[in-house]
Amino acid sequence: MGRSSTAVFAQHRIAASALLIVLGVASGLIIGELAVRLLGLGKPEFYTYSSSRGWKLRAGASGWQTDEGRAFVRLNRWGYRGPAWTRAKPGGTLRIAVLGDSFIEAQQVAEQDTVCALIQGVLTDRLPALAVGRYQALKRVRVMNFGVDGYGTAQEFFTLAEDVWQFSPDIVVLAFFPGNDIRNNSAVLEGDKCRPFFVPRGAGVVLGGPFEDSRLFHFRCFLRFESYRSQLLNVLGEARSALRSIQRKRRQRAYQPPALLRSARVAANRLREPGINDLIYRPPINQDWRDAWNVSEAEIEMAAQNVHAHHALFLLLIIGTGVQMAPNPAFQTGYLRAVGGTDLLYPSHRLAALGAQKGFAVLDLVPPMKTHAQAHRVYFHGFPNTAMGTGHWNQRGNCFAAGLIADKLAAMMAPLSHGAISTRNLNVRPELRNPAGACAG
Repeated sequence: MGRSSTAVFAQHRIAASALLIVLGVASGLIIGELAVRLLGLGKPEFYTYSSSRGWKLRAGASGWQTDEGRAFVRLNRWGYRGPAWTRAKPGGTLRIAVLGDSFIEAQQVAEQDTVCALIQGVLTDRLPALAVGRYQALKRVRVMNFGVDGYGTAQEFFTLAEDVWQFSPDIVVLAFFPGNDIRNNSAVLEGDKCRPFFVPRGAGVVLGGPFEDSRLFHFRCFLRFESYRSQLLNVLGEARSALRSIQRKRRQRAYQPPALLRSARVAANRLREPGINDLIYRPPINQDWRDAWNVSEAEIEMAAQNVHAHHALFLLLIIGTGVQMAPNPAFQTGYLRAVGGTDLLYPSHRLAALGAQKGFAVLDLVPPMKTHAQAHRVYFHGFPNTAMGTGHWNQRGNCFAAGLIADKLAAMMAPLSHGAISTRNLNVRPELRNPAGACAG
């Protein structure tokens, strides 16, 4: 009995010690979390888990974004940027839903400077000219921002099916950014696999990849995005990422390639923009890239068919990279040579051909924005706290793109108004006829 009592007592001591350790760690985490929040060290977290899309914007979230540009971001109750929307469409309202990634969400600029808000402003100014024919009862235009940072086309397709149609849009714009959307759409090439993928099968595509095939992987994705609610874990994660970046740069400096390769490597690294896939500037180099392009085109066609089935207008919008719109042609030539590309406009040519083949409208922003950038020596990408010519659209980029998109949408509406709309005679303020003047800021 004595030995048994001693053993039980020892077990109780071990359990008590373990409990104290757990309570100590928990208390430390709670104190750390409170300290981070009180000191304002953490960044606002705008994302949460989605069982169908991997992640989505968190309804009602708000805070300052200062990593690239500077803007206060507020999400509405539906989990998107923009004012509160009613599910039912008011009479006399033209609704335009815009799907896309971070270029459309546009956390880098204030809400009133996003491309969606600016399109709405331009078309509202044109209402007297638009309100004819089928649209004669038109009283207001509402452009709804369904952009989510990091999304690929499959996620945008699910957003269309799950969220967009409840608002009864008349026009759907699908923004496609070849700079990373081709990679995002490939279960092989994409590194972040907490998202749905369509994969090739026979002559078509089906859902596949770990997010579709593994419940365990789904759960890991759930834990990943739920952990973002902790400001302490976010700060620790950012510190770890910064340390890895320092270590990677040290390894890069330590490695000395052969002299003949060194100059080419340095030149390419100086020109390359992180997050952009340079292999988009040439035909696919292997089967993985052929599949990525084919899947992307199939997803775009699926979206167009879905929109047409709902009797709405569809527009594919092609968004260019900073290099494609660089104001210095010599820089573009050097970049293309350094990364082994063959044509900076390869994505544009391919997507325009897809639209012509499948019978849907395409607006390629690259040529007009490139022409204006080089004529006026201006940058549409970049901010003072990053680097001009890289990253996302600045205020000028959002503004100039909005003018081009508004022109295209008005032209698409004209045939439905029996020719009553003339894009040459729109009653619009002079500064909105001249994107260079309207977007000079």
